[in-house]
Amino acid sequence: MTKFKVVLYFCLLINSITPGFCLELPSVFSDHMVLQQGKPIRIWGKAEPKQVVKVSYANQLKISKANKYGEWQVVLDAMEGGYQAYKLVITTSNNQLTLKDILIGEVWLAAGQSNMRFEVAKTIDANSELSKSSNNSIRLLDYNGDDLYPDDVIFDIDKLSKLNSENYLHTEGWKLSTQKNNASFSAVAFYFAAKLQKQLDVPVGVINVSVGGTMTENFISKSTLASTPELSPLAEHWLTHIMPWCKERALLNLSAWIEHFPEKPLPHHPYEPGFMFDSGIKPLSPFQIKGVIWYQGESNAPITENQRLDSYFSKELNKIKLKTMVKEWRQIWQEPSLPFNIVQLPGMNRPWAEYRQLQSEISNELSNVSLVVSYDQGDAADVHPKRKRILSERIARLTLYKIYAKKQHYIDTNIHRVDFRNKQVVMSLTDPIFINKQLSNSIIGVEIGDENGKFYRAQARLNGNSLVVWNEHVSEPKAVRYAWFDDPKDKANLVTKLSDPIAPFLYFKHLK
Repeated sequence: MTKFKVVLYFCLLINSITPGFCLELPSVFSDHMVLQQGKPIRIWGKAEPKQVVKVSYANQLKISKANKYGEWQVVLDAMEGGYQAYKLVITTSNNQLTLKDILIGEVWLAAGQSNMRFEVAKTIDANSELSKSSNNSIRLLDYNGDDLYPDDVIFDIDKLSKLNSENYLHTEGWKLSTQKNNASFSAVAFYFAAKLQKQLDVPVGVINVSVGGTMTENFISKSTLASTPELSPLAEHWLTHIMPWCKERALLNLSAWIEHFPEKPLPHHPYEPGFMFDSGIKPLSPFQIKGVIWYQGESNAPITENQRLDSYFSKELNKIKLKTMVKEWRQIWQEPSLPFNIVQLPGMNRPWAEYRQLQSEISNELSNVSLVVSYDQGDAADVHPKRKRILSERIARLTLYKIYAKKQHYIDTNIHRVDFRNKQVVMSLTDPIFINKQLSNSIIGVEIGDENGKFYRAQARLNGNSLVVWNEHVSEPKAVRYAWFDDPKDKANLVTKLSDPIAPFLYFKHLK
C-alpha cells in the first residue's frame, strides 16, 4: 500500500468519527509566518479527496479541489511586503483552518551543520545582545532533530525503528522574535535577519534546517547521488563511504541497533546521504524563499594533515558535491538563479585552506553564489567560534549589496586578472584594497611558489588597483597564494575599504 493510500484510508476512518479531520497543512504553515514578497505564493495541504478547498488571504480568494489522494494546492498572487498582518483562512465544506498574524516580506533559508545551529545564547555578549533583540517584524521557524541528534550518544533502538524522513525534523511553528525565542535560535540566522530587517524596512522570516555534523551529501537527494558517477557510491552502503569522523559517530549512535540486530539493514540516520534532503529540504521546496545561507563544510574537510590526501577529502569530489547540491536545490525551487550565500570555513588549527579554496572557486564558477569570508572570526582551538554576530552581519551586508542593490553596505573586491611577469606576480583587482595595520604595517600572508611546488614568504605592495608580489629568491614564480594557513586570522592583513578581509586565494601560472 502506498504512503498516499495509507494517509487516505486513515483520513477517511478518522473523519467518520471526527468530521473535518482531514484538512491539514504542512508544518511550514503556522501563525506568525512570513510569506515571500514579489513571488506567487503557493499554499498546499491535504483534505478529503475531491473536496473543494477555498483559501483566502488579504483581498484574495483562490479555489482548488483535492485530488484522489487528498492533495490540493492554490497559488496566491504576488504581493508587496508590509507590516499589515492578515489571517490565512482555508475552508472546506466541513472544516476550516485559520492562521493568524501572517506577514508578507523576505524569507531566507538557513541550512548546514552545528555552526548554523549554534544558538544566540552561546555567543559572545549574548546577554546584552538578547536584551535588545525583540522585534515582531522578524519571524523564526526552527526545524530540529533533537530526539535523535547525532551527539556522542547511543540512539534508542525503539526510536530508530520508527525513524524516517517524515518524522525526523520537528518544529513548534513560526515564532515571534522575542528575547526568549531568539536565545535558542540559530545565531547566524537571527543576526542576519535582524540586519536585513533593519536595512530593508520589511518583515523578515528565516527558516533554520541544520543538524550538527551533517555533510554536504546529506542535503542531496539519493536519486541525484545515484545518477552522479562520482557520488553514486554514497547512494549504496552509505556507512562505508561517508567521512571517517562521521562514520565513527554514526557507528556509536547505531551501536545498540547493530548489537541487537546484526543481520538487519541499518536504520535511517541523519548522516545517511540524502536523509536531510528528504527530511528538511524537499518538503519545504514549494514554499517560496528569497535565497539560502549555507554554513557547512567542517564535516567534509580534513581534521588532520594526514587526512588531507585521503580520497574522502578530495577537493574535486567535495566541489562536485557542493555544486550538485546548489543545482538540485535550484531545480526543486524552480529558480535557476536562486541566491546562495556560502560561508567560508573559519580559521582553526585544522588543514582547511584547500576546502576554503574550493568554496571560493564555486562562488566564482556559479552565478548568484556569493562567498562570505569568515576566517577572521574563527577560533584556533574551537570548531564552534562564538563570534557570530559580526559574521552574520557580514553575510547580511553582502546580501544587501548583491541581492538588494544596496551598494553602500559592501565592497565585493575580486581578482579579475593574474599576470606572471618575470620575477613578479601582478594581480588586478576590481576595487582598491588596504592594509590592516593593526596586524602589521606591511602586507603579510602572501606567498610565492617556485617550480618545485615550494612556497616562500613574499614581499608585496599595492599599486592602485593592483597587488604586486615577489621574492628575490624565486626567479620565475609558478604560483601565488594568500592567507593559506590553518588559522589565517593574525597572519594575513589585506582588507576592503569597509575593513572586510580579502578572501584567501591560490593561483598557478597557467591560470589567467
